[in-house]
Amino acid sequence: MRTTPTIVALVSGAALVLAATGCTSTANASSSSGSSSGVINVVAGENFWGNIIGQIGGSHVAVTSIVSDPNADPHEYEASAANAAAIANANFVLENGLGYDDFMSKLLSSSPSSSRDVMSVQKILNITGANPNPHVWYDTARLPQVSAAIVKELSKLDPKDSATFAANGQTFDASLKPILNVISQIKSKYAGTEIAYTERVPGYLVDAAGLKLGVPVTFTQAIEDGSDPSPADTAAFDAAITSKSVKVLLYNGQVTDQATDNLKTLATKSGVPIVGVSETLPTTDKNFQAWQLRQDTELLKALGN
Repeated sequence: MRTTPTIVALVSGAALVLAATGCTSTANASSSSGSSSGVINVVAGENFWGNIIGQIGGSHVAVTSIVSDPNADPHEYEASAANAAAIANANFVLENGLGYDDFMSKLLSSSPSSSRDVMSVQKILNITGANPNPHVWYDTARLPQVSAAIVKELSKLDPKDSATFAANGQTFDASLKPILNVISQIKSKYAGTEIAYTERVPGYLVDAAGLKLGVPVTFTQAIEDGSDPSPADTAAFDAAITSKSVKVLLYNGQVTDQATDNLKTLATKSGVPIVGVSETLPTTDKNFQAWQLRQDTELLKALGN
């Protein structure tokens, strides 16, 4: 899986920053009481998890998201000394897991601490098996499990504000209903419809909506792994587009190469609607929910064309 980014001068960079800020190899404050300032320092591996934590924690958290550039390939992430400093000061760290953000393990090991709480969405959702899809933030129906774990952790770190966290968690869960409603509409109208995607970023969405992948899964796996798809898989994908046997192309604009660019061009020429999906929360969307609702609504509209 092409999900292990390059770590550039991490150990030396971390040492420089920790020395400059006067940090030690342990966290600033006990995880049982949050930070000394009364605000919980949180680091999220990706900005969509950071956004959700920020919604639940409100003014009681200070969130740093490691991967946050919506225009960059997240698989090519390069850690910085500033990231290492944020990890060193964190009371709570949330990583995606499933091999998607293995760089977090390196960041954490560069600043070991027994008083820093680390959680992974993979463990929260108890995802196992061979080569599971790591893009779990597209599994909307299971996100309340993640929000509940965040509420529990923040309440542990800041017990006096636990009621606020619980209320914010309920608000977040309720805000997912419009997204789930759109997914339900897609399923009721278009279940069984074949679609294509360049890699399995929207895989959980596709499954929940009852859609089917109408192109070789080995093509999408090759793109995800950073390798070249086979000529046979490429020909099959091209044929699905030109014949319009697939009704929509879900295109990940953050991870592209010549093969995916060619498919996008072919879909445009063939009149197959293209719906953009991304791996990072764009700055143009207000929050995680707005991002997902927009993408799902665009998919619903495209299927009706």
